[in-house]
Amino acid sequence: MSRKFGDASFKNYVGYQAFSSDMPVHRINDTNWYLKFENNRPGFFLNAEKIYKQMPPKCFFATAEKSTTFNMKGYQIQCEQYFNLTMEEIKCLTDKKPKAN
Repeated sequence: MSRKFGDASFKNYVGYQAFSSDMPVHRINDTNWYLKFENNRPGFFLNAEKIYKQMPPKCFFATAEKSTTFNMKGYQIQCEQYFNLTMEEIKCLTDKKPKAN
């Protein structure tokens, strides 16, 4: 089934070189979660087998707050420092729907 027009899509990158080539990224602790600006918005990426997949912000925040598998200690401070925004601003920017092409 194809995607519908106006569907919010998330980016995928194959390999770290492609993922980090256009701007610096930040890895949260030693987890598979990475932070990166994507289309001038805060983006949250999960590394799985050298595929960097952008995840929905709600997925990231739920994982960060409740995970027992990943060491997400201090993720809020790391997000604020990397994006140079408060957590409220980050959540506000990620709640907005991207413009449809």
